[in-house]
Amino acid sequence: MTAMTTDASCSAPGGDAPLVALLGRAEAAYAAEFDRRLRSSPFCALSLAHSRNVLQYLTEGPRRASQIVSQCDVTKQAVSQQITHLERQGYLITVTDPTDRRARLLRLTDHGIAAQKFVSRLFEQIDAEWETRLGGTAYAALRASLTDLPARSCR
Repeated sequence: MTAMTTDASCSAPGGDAPLVALLGRAEAAYAAEFDRRLRSSPFCALSLAHSRNVLQYLTEGPRRASQIVSQCDVTKQAVSQQITHLERQGYLITVTDPTDRRARLLRLTDHGIAAQKFVSRLFEQIDAEWETRLGGTAYAALRASLTDLPARSCR
């Protein structure tokens, strides 16, 4: 696993790095490990972005792209580009919505379903490794804080 390091160049005058720098480094370490494992898998055409933005929202069956966009923290253009890539790589297909013939639904192919299961296990494995590294109590506190913090800052 990629080690999280401290970078003195991001430290504040008192020596502590700003929280945003620490969060960014943690995200970068997680993403690097995730992408490293993907590259050595049968699903090497995927990225962390595909996995967390499109694949995770198709677990309950076909959906409209607009539904995925509304749940992601990325732009419609970014999701559209990811969908195009996933279609070209054979992970999903676009079909007509039976309830509205003008609308299109995104549906995973068999290859997409296998990829979705693989990345789900990959998230679980990396999360478990981080839990081991941090300890169960610290890991649970970190998850709770990161879950709660955005909701508190929007009040």
